[in-house]
Amino acid sequence: MIHHHIHYEKDTICSHFHDSISIDFEVSRDSGCDYLITQLLNLSNTPPEDSLSFFWNLFNEDSTISFIFTEENPDVFLSEPGIYHLCLIITNRNGCADTLTRYNVISLDKMPQINFSYTPENALFAEYFGEVEFTNLTDTEFSIDSTVLWYWDMGDHVINIKDWSPVHLFSSWGDYHTTFHLKTKNGCKVALTKTVIIEGELFFPDILKKNSDLNSSIFAITNLNTNIPKDDPNEFRNNYLFIYNENGEKVYERKNYDSYIKNDEVVKGVYVLNAADLMDGEYFYSFYYKGKSKMIHYSGMFLVGK
Repeated sequence: MIHHHIHYEKDTICSHFHDSISIDFEVSRDSGCDYLITQLLNLSNTPPEDSLSFFWNLFNEDSTISFIFTEENPDVFLSEPGIYHLCLIITNRNGCADTLTRYNVISLDKMPQINFSYTPENALFAEYFGEVEFTNLTDTEFSIDSTVLWYWDMGDHVINIKDWSPVHLFSSWGDYHTTFHLKTKNGCKVALTKTVIIEGELFFPDILKKNSDLNSSIFAITNLNTNIPKDDPNEFRNNYLFIYNENGEKVYERKNYDSYIKNDEVVKGVYVLNAADLMDGEYFYSFYYKGKSKMIHYSGMFLVGK
């Protein structure tokens, strides 16, 4: 009789515990990229107890990773990508326990590694007409995952969201900072930028007219790219301009002359040689331009008149 009396009292105690508890929890952060720091938060409505014990089990989809915590609100650091489930068991001092398990509580993505190449890397506009072929070297699983967002910013105000490895036609010469963007469903954002260089063949004026419009009055070099990379040990795009009169006397000298014509528009730089600065007559120019692979020398003659 005593044995049955004890068993009955224990059942009554546990029944009372279950009736008065409402077990609940949440996590402070439920998604991340590469790693995640989060806190498991006990939100349970429990009866006043002198000693409640907490048992948390955080585990991944195939249970190959399982973390056990016994604090009421433990801090968690995760570095392995995957979907995580969470179980909380609360036990009172009489051994009465209640359990709540929730699935897909935390999602952790690996930060994607992206890369691309392009051909040609340095193109003369006259040869390729501005066409550049891009090869996306990023894992193709991202291209077929509908939860992944990606796009190309070609650097010339064109956005491409259709082609994983696009072929793009740049309309003019210049330095185009082309960027590939990718974002996973958990907000992992990555971007990679590479500079596509399209160069134009240089052309020089054959006549400068005084008292004329801007296009005809200054020594502007067609297709001259004046964007000189800073701290480039190879001095890429540095130039040297020398002007001589018909007697062979040097009348003008400038390093990195920067007045040019692009798309039929004259762009005045810091350095401007104007027809008004020269006497009427024949002049000869010598222009050295540091290309990607070698120094190029241009020479020729132009006239100055009214």
